[in-house]
Amino acid sequence: MSETTPEEFAAAHAAWHAEVEAGRTAPFGPLSAVALHWLTDEPQTFDAVPGSWSADAQGLVTATLSAAEGVTRDGRLLEGTIRLGPLTGLSGLVLDWGERRIELAARSGHVILRPRDPASPDRVDYRGTAVFPPSEHWVIAARFVPAPRAEVEIASAAGADKTQHYDSPGTAEFEIDGQPLSLTLFGSVDDGDLRAIFADASGADLTFPSTRAVSVRSVGDGTVEIDFNRTANLPCAYSASATCPFPPPENRLPVRIEAGELRPGLEPPAAAA
Repeated sequence: MSETTPEEFAAAHAAWHAEVEAGRTAPFGPLSAVALHWLTDEPQTFDAVPGSWSADAQGLVTATLSAAEGVTRDGRLLEGTIRLGPLTGLSGLVLDWGERRIELAARSGHVILRPRDPASPDRVDYRGTAVFPPSEHWVIAARFVPAPRAEVEIASAAGADKTQHYDSPGTAEFEIDGQPLSLTLFGSVDDGDLRAIFADASGADLTFPSTRAVSVRSVGDGTVEIDFNRTANLPCAYSASATCPFPPPENRLPVRIEAGELRPGLEPPAAAA
């Protein structure tokens, strides 16, 4: 951890959270989703969505659209029978539809269609998410243990029968108040996108219980830094149209991590404020 004054530490944390909130409330951000539809190999129509849609087992999407519906991609009007993709893994694409958008994305071995509207009630009614006061107590130096695993299967907010797959480069081992703990990491050390998807005992009353996420930074010499102050809620904390990953079983920690974002609608307890 770099040496900073308490004021600098607090200011950096505030800037981080402002960036998180800005992304969350962006016109087509996570709060803009208004529905979630799973495409099948049979053409389907959906309420308040133009055209008919299907997707085959390889993730190739077929859409039938009229010019009057005004759906475009990269400024080009889509008319007639259009094929898009294939979409695999976690890939996706976005179509413009007037003031709205249509997101197509591969999830859990299928393809979803998710309309997005800046006027979504989730976005319009959003009043912000509180955070615990930042504390350097929650900036943890952990030992990185390489243990590459491809396509680690984890549960998903998309449904009880849905899973997602992520590559893991290894684990982070550390202690909190003397208790040894470990987190399976996802992402890549080389690409600088390490992260942990986890839950902890504070989910019983203060934080979102299903899943939380925190970035992890490699600092060299087999060490990674986890700043739990920068733990953020995933979109499923706010929207029923989200497909967030849930933690693998080993990432459900038996300790309370009272850091980062609280459960939507809650404020920090007086003792923590």
